[in-house]
Amino acid sequence: MNRNEILIGLQLSAHGAQLTWYGDELREPQTLSLPGEMDNGLMEVPAGVWNALNREEASEKAAGYIQELLDMVPQLQGVEKHNVRICVTVPDLDEKMSKRLKTVVRQAGVDERGIFLQDFRTSFYYYVVNKKKELWNGDVAFLSVQDDRMNGYILHIDKTTSPHTASFRQEASCDVSEKARAGRSDEDWDAERDRLLYELLGKLFERRNVTASYLYGGYFDARWAKRSFQYLTFHRHAFQGQNLFSKGACYGVMARCGEIRMPDIIFQGVDMVKVNIGMRVRVKGKLETVPLIRAGVNWYEAYGTLEVVPESEKNVAILSEDEDGSGTIRHILRLDHFPDRPDRASRLRVSVWFSAPKTLEAEVTDLGFGSLYPASGRIWHRSIRIT
Repeated sequence: MNRNEILIGLQLSAHGAQLTWYGDELREPQTLSLPGEMDNGLMEVPAGVWNALNREEASEKAAGYIQELLDMVPQLQGVEKHNVRICVTVPDLDEKMSKRLKTVVRQAGVDERGIFLQDFRTSFYYYVVNKKKELWNGDVAFLSVQDDRMNGYILHIDKTTSPHTASFRQEASCDVSEKARAGRSDEDWDAERDRLLYELLGKLFERRNVTASYLYGGYFDARWAKRSFQYLTFHRHAFQGQNLFSKGACYGVMARCGEIRMPDIIFQGVDMVKVNIGMRVRVKGKLETVPLIRAGVNWYEAYGTLEVVPESEKNVAILSEDEDGSGTIRHILRLDHFPDRPDRASRLRVSVWFSAPKTLEAEVTDLGFGSLYPASGRIWHRSIRIT
């Protein structure tokens, strides 16, 4: 690790912000105590900032807010922003949100090559698998309260596949709104919440080997969840905390920068590429499949490029292959109006990237062939739907 590098995980949502960082001489990522911290352990995000991220154009106000957060990192003083590597985690990501986030972080002074994104589900996965393996040797439960609902999720790692795959799914939910509380005294409501949580845990743990549980946020309290907490901790590890997502994001950027080695698991999150993308090309006389994008990377970070010398064909075939190799689809990009040249007298650059979770963009650029055949400047493009 570059001694001047600072690796940051930044959690952002309408409910608040939190920042975890890792740098030289630290053994573990550290979560900052931020000014204006609320009861939920998060720093309040000004409404104008979060609203800006939901509009077509991110504002300077949002970039200024990111800059303020970065300036709170102790070791960032005197460090050039191009040495900052940051992973921003938000509840959900789509193409528009990813572009806005990258825009405001770049405006805050961070080099685009040092900006990474992931949703809360992915951050929880990174958090869990960077703990002791005994904690995720079985299924892992996650509990939170949002929009007046108590929700239970399960992180499941399928060890029957090679490589292993991990999924994160909601498995149970119940209403804890004021409407559900109506007519109950504080004592009765505490007993009812305890009952609801106990039943929710029963649904999560039924026919599963749950080795650890994480309760997120300040809603869960041993003062009312007496029976539930006793059940929760019986022969299981249970944790309660506020920094799961920001720390998971920090682990995410640490993994991308080679600071930690991740287990051989493909996380099947909603923002992950589910297939391998490649091409069949001739290498030293033998046809081989050369990978361009591997399954298990975030679609908004997935990019691959390859230079090829075609023989007589006037098209390019992009392959999308299931993770287990069980099925392969050829996607043809036709090179219409290709320059008139002899066989093997052209050089092409093939670039692929995702513009949406299931939309692959393929672009072929004519590079010519030395001084004999100058580049024509032609570019061919195709959007490919990946199922």
